Amino acid sequence: MAMATGAERGRRRRRRRRRLGAEDEGEELVDRISHLPDGILGDIVSFLPSKDGARTQVLSSRWRPIWRSAPLNLDLIGPDFTGKRLNAGDVSRILSAHQGPVRRFCTRDMYYGNGDGSAALDGWLQSSALDKLQELKFHRGISSQHPPPQLPASVDRFSSTLRAASIGGCSFPEGNGVSPLQLPLLKQLSLLDVRISETSLYALLASCPALQSLLLSDIKGCSRVQIVSPNLRSMGLRHGFSDTDLQELIIEDAPCLERLICFEKYYSMKTTVSVISAPKLHVFAPLGDHDIGEAVGSVTFQFGSTVLQRFGILSLTTVVHSVKFLALTRWDLCLDMVINFLKCFPCLEKLYIKTPGGSREKNTWCRKYKNLIVNEA
Repeated sequence: MAMATGAERGRRRRRRRRRLGAEDEGEELVDRISHLPDGILGDIVSFLPSKDGARTQVLSSRWRPIWRSAPLNLDLIGPDFTGKRLNAGDVSRILSAHQGPVRRFCTRDMYYGNGDGSAALDGWLQSSALDKLQELKFHRGISSQHPPPQLPASVDRFSSTLRAASIGGCSFPEGNGVSPLQLPLLKQLSLLDVRISETSLYALLASCPALQSLLLSDIKGCSRVQIVSPNLRSMGLRHGFSDTDLQELIIEDAPCLERLICFEKYYSMKTTVSVISAPKLHVFAPLGDHDIGEAVGSVTFQFGSTVLQRFGILSLTTVVHSVKFLALTRWDLCLDMVINFLKCFPCLEKLYIKTPGGSREKNTWCRKYKNLIVNEA
């Protein structure tokens, strides 16, 4: 057999490269995503915002029925599909026209129509499209001239599916004959501008054994909250300026608690946060976004027998070794305050400091502690 010449070998190599190049180009043009099963495509679409999920219908005829039957992520807090605000009728039409279940339903008072919107919201929550609802978020809005509307009774029907809930602008029913919400699968709970008694709040938290994240903001009707939770990992508190707001938070037993964040508002009432048992508390963030004056309230933190108030140490008998990350935000933040916290938390690994707008007074501590300031070239 005659040996191939160098020119022939070169032609073969070029043909081989052209053939491999064509195969690679065809490989790139293959739409592998569209070949996935409908169930997987439905999951992909359901995790998109409503606006983006609806747009997948224009991709191809293959995608058009996916949106109509996929679990719906209906978020009415941001702009709607056209960039305009939906009304109550639009929301009802979406729920009745969509063929699949709703996985996430988020709305606020602007969509409820006239009045307090009780009928509209309750009608949406009773829709069969929400039978498998996993995330619920609504805010009824609070008027200073009227008592807040009642929590819709239909919320209780999501006890077997709900994983996250953010409830705002309503009051929880009271009375001996009232049963608390039973949400055994709930992992995230936010209560914003709600009116609830201490007894009802305790019963609500007790009915959420899987709870991992809790936010209490401007809670009224409950002056004291005691936290006993085996799975809670993150706790947030934002207290208000009314004498009916939450004034004492006691973390009695939270073996899994890792993050404690406290937001201090302008003209907030005096509040005490006591940490009795939280051995895994790694992140502590006392945050204030306004200039807190001397005449207004402030937060007092108690870690065992150690007491801190207005970033000063009232009592330092023990130190907290578990806290590794500390975030401080205050207008009047100075080095004295930082040093006090370093004394209380000697095992810090990261320290975040922010002054939201500067201080009204000059930082005279610069001269006092000038030997501690290191200037790097």
